[in-house]
Amino acid sequence: MQETARPFWEATGDTDALQQFLKDHGCDGVEAMLVTMRLLNTDLAEAQRAFFAAPCRDAERRFHDHALGLLEEAAGTDD
Repeated sequence: MQETARPFWEATGDTDALQQFLKDHGCDGVEAMLVTMRLLNTDLAEAQRAFFAAPCRDAERRFHDHALGLLEEAAGTDD
């Protein structure tokens, strides 16, 4: 997927458009994160920002936020 997306990324340089391209080609989750890291030549934190900031990744962002909230709640109940 990385090589398929590379020409698109090089032509646009737009992380939101890249995420839409990946999503349209069935590239989601961990795979999309890895492709994003490699194409942007960046670390995981920056790839996550690009991934979760894209409008097309709203469902993933909401799931991520909900899961983190549950983990925080669970951690708080153990104290």
